[in-house]
Amino acid sequence: MIWNPFKKKEEVPPTPPQSIADKLEKEIDALPDMFKSQLKDPAIKEKFMSIARRMEADGVNFKSIRQMKKWMKDHEAELRKEGNPAQPRVETVVHEGPKIGRNDPCPCGSGKKYKKCCGADK
Repeated sequence: MIWNPFKKKEEVPPTPPQSIADKLEKEIDALPDMFKSQLKDPAIKEKFMSIARRMEADGVNFKSIRQMKKWMKDHEAELRKEGNPAQPRVETVVHEGPKIGRNDPCPCGSGKKYKKCCGADK
């Protein structure tokens, strides 16, 4: 078949623009398992979608990791301020009283070393 420059090309109907949610639904399978398991929670999924919508509104190219990282860095303070109120605050446990060594006498009063008495199961 010979190429004819005057022949009309077959018109392909334009694909309707997809919403960010539809795009992400298709891409979820490509994500690491850690993210897939977290996206099962509707609250986390909605937060993820809202960030993606904001990125899309700012014109970030989702195929460019560099642009996404730059956007996240530029908006880091904003995102931290919003935070996740459902997530409990982690506090450090502080033990009061003297530290008991393995070879110290057991505080229960048995006369045995701590490692042979109350500390045997630790």
